[in-house]
Amino acid sequence: MQSTGSSGINAEYGGGHVTPPLGNIPPGPEPGPAGPPLYHFHKSPECLEPFKNASIGVEHGAKPYKHGQVMGWAMDGFKIFSYQDVDGATPIVDQCGGHFGPTDTGEIEYHYHSRQIVPYHLACQGPSLGNCADTQRGTNFCHPGCGAEVCVQPGTSEASLRAYLAQWDPTWLDKYTTNDYKPKQEKVGPKVGEDHVIEKAIRKLLDNIFES
Repeated sequence: MQSTGSSGINAEYGGGHVTPPLGNIPPGPEPGPAGPPLYHFHKSPECLEPFKNASIGVEHGAKPYKHGQVMGWAMDGFKIFSYQDVDGATPIVDQCGGHFGPTDTGEIEYHYHSRQIVPYHLACQGPSLGNCADTQRGTNFCHPGCGAEVCVQPGTSEASLRAYLAQWDPTWLDKYTTNDYKPKQEKVGPKVGEDHVIEKAIRKLLDNIFES
């Protein structure tokens, strides 16, 4: 995971540290990939700018109803955002820790959110499609998920989501189950015919008052 912060952050407070060169850490019988030392995080780095909104308080300029800011990128190229979603809502994420929905720019895309509990960022490369457990070795760090193969933040526009997915496969969303995310149609004012009923009731009430 790459970060938007400085590589000089103290590991004790920033939540990260520098690894030895990857070539020195073979994952199995085969040699590991060669590469330079990497700074990476294990916990959410709350000392970074994207997380300050969650800790400084409204009187100091926090905007609790904004979507979290980008704090880094996962190795699969998807962005990782700080805690909150649009309107300060809790992100509804899949087993990997990501979901589809609008970000701080208003654009809909698949992205991850940091969390204050293990695994802090992501448990696998998403979308999980319900297969996170198959990617775990030893301890299972998968999130509970949203109860569906594809998780979409509630209130997300279906048309905008399909337009985003159409870059790769216009029918992709129809191949999997999704949580209930579509915006509820709020009706403003009385239903059809209700205004006439209300008017009659008011007239009857006024007639009774004047007759008495």
